[in-house]
Amino acid sequence: MWSNGIDCVRIVMKDRAIAFDFDGTLVHSGYDKGVHVMYAAYVACATSGFRRFLHPRDPSRDVERLLHGLLQYPGAPRFQQLAALVNSLIHDRPVAVETPAGLGLEPELTAEYENVRRTCDAVYTALNEAAAATHWKAYPAALEAIPRLAAEFDLYIASGVPQDLLEADVAHHGYDSRNFQAIWGANRQGGADKAEILRRIAARGYEDVLFVGDANRDLDYARAAGVKFFRVEAPEDLLRLTALVRDGFPDLAEPWTWTEADKDFFRTKTRRLIDALRAGHPLSPTEAADALHA
Repeated sequence: MWSNGIDCVRIVMKDRAIAFDFDGTLVHSGYDKGVHVMYAAYVACATSGFRRFLHPRDPSRDVERLLHGLLQYPGAPRFQQLAALVNSLIHDRPVAVETPAGLGLEPELTAEYENVRRTCDAVYTALNEAAAATHWKAYPAALEAIPRLAAEFDLYIASGVPQDLLEADVAHHGYDSRNFQAIWGANRQGGADKAEILRRIAARGYEDVLFVGDANRDLDYARAAGVKFFRVEAPEDLLRLTALVRDGFPDLAEPWTWTEADKDFFRTKTRRLIDALRAGHPLSPTEAADALHA
């Protein structure tokens, strides 16, 4: 399910539309959110009955399983990511299940999964807020490109960030909501993905729709919704996009792979936070944000 979001008043619908992912596409959040959700999932399990699935004598094993889950769902809504990470921890099966029953656990643990969700949500939100306050900034290239593109196309934000947080983040980072026909994020019940919001945009009758994102999962969403895709690898790609779209929308057809450097970042940074927690001195959200950027 997706929130109604911010739907702006339209006078004349343009022929083509461009939808943007938010984190990592319009805002420089790097790979921080991947570390945040891995650590938040670990904390949620460690502070609940799910601790039985952790390996205190071999935390690297837990980190590796968390990483397997993350790499299958980069850019996905947080609770979809959590489901994949927990499933990976328990069964070494990095697949997001739709309901706790899909984890194949005894009834008491199935019932406790809601507490795991709440803890993960709280930890993940606190880490993101701390990072956003000090380290995450809007890409200057994006702030320049959005008004230029809005003059020629209907623009949307299609994000896996919960709707209330997304609206606050858009304003915090200096984006003018009037440049977008709608700003749509997820609700906190989870269970949906960005493909649904892209289908909603396409159903408005545009001649062509382009989704702009930074993750392989974003490409999957575009394919599932039947729209085109453009990958943002560097901020300057957004300015390059303003020129490319004049002759028609580009479309990336092939997925890309994670580098070993990418994987090592997730491993080492998550392990740093987990080691502090296991030593009895968990880092505050601000300290954790600083540690990721040290």
